[in-house]
Amino acid sequence: MPTRFIYFVVLFCLHKINDERTIYSLYHLLSGKKSFQTIQDAHLFQIAQFYKTCDFLTRKQFDEIIEELEKQNLVTATNEQYYKLTRDGLTYMKKESENHPFLSYLNGWDYQYANIFWQRISLLVQVTSHLANQDRNYIPIQRKKPLLKWLKNYLLHNRFNRKELSDRLYHELIHVLEDCREIDPSVFVIRLTGFETIGLTEKQACESLKIEQTLYHFQFQALLHYILFRIQKEPKTFMLLASLITDIETNLLLTDTSKKTLVLLNKGFSLEQIAQIRKLKVSTIQDHIVELALQMNSFQIEPFVGKEKIKLITAAHKQATSKQLKQIRELVPEATYFQIRLVLTRLGEDNEF
Repeated sequence: MPTRFIYFVVLFCLHKINDERTIYSLYHLLSGKKSFQTIQDAHLFQIAQFYKTCDFLTRKQFDEIIEELEKQNLVTATNEQYYKLTRDGLTYMKKESENHPFLSYLNGWDYQYANIFWQRISLLVQVTSHLANQDRNYIPIQRKKPLLKWLKNYLLHNRFNRKELSDRLYHELIHVLEDCREIDPSVFVIRLTGFETIGLTEKQACESLKIEQTLYHFQFQALLHYILFRIQKEPKTFMLLASLITDIETNLLLTDTSKKTLVLLNKGFSLEQIAQIRKLKVSTIQDHIVELALQMNSFQIEPFVGKEKIKLITAAHKQATSKQLKQIRELVPEATYFQIRLVLTRLGEDNEF
């Protein structure tokens, strides 16, 4: 049986896709491709939590995973690039689901900036630790110029004394980590560099903790997402940690082209006018509208669909046996595919985790 955690992730997502998308639609989701189809699939099939959680994965490695799963009779091909779980695969996937409650913390879609947060917090921990010990003779573990510039501005605008900054950071981290029940905080702490302490790499950390590497990778990601969730939920409790992400744009999740469409939409232009101004097809602008509806809870879809048609599409969605748009349209022929896609952005199901 498989021992790599990534095998379980692929099985779980293939099961959710239910033979309605190719395996490469799953690869694009795991690696974080920002296309309209990938964005919609992430929400439609309720696997947004895995979005961009495997940005290290190459297409060749993904193909090898599928080959291994097929060799072990856990998946079977139904068509070219289409696979579904076998009975053994389904049994294995369900059993593993029960063994990893930490996945309830995983939220790759909402926390796409988790890596930025990690780079900032790891650098700040190192710097404050050395400042508190009056040591300036060290090499920053993060060397990217934008990150170092951010740190300089951060320290300039947050005028704590050395000990106060170090103490507050320490206490907030202890507070947020001690409440995490499903993941050993060592997964995170062992990676931190401080005064006379060298943080481990991901590979070194999983070897030290004796955790399979892809399982460690997902636990680390889930713990970052948990921390970010707590920060957003209790900003007054974690004021210092919250200050590390206040400058990250709230529309970070939007593609640049959708941001441009949003600007024109807010100025009152119709979809046809926006298409003409931007020299794009109306269908492309519709893709942007669907993305805006997916990303922004406050975005109103009624102007594009109408309340009565929303009710009809919602009822058809519940009646349909597939997530294919074609089946829903057969039940509501007066609705366009664009309108169906818009309504589906407002229909969600609970995650299994």
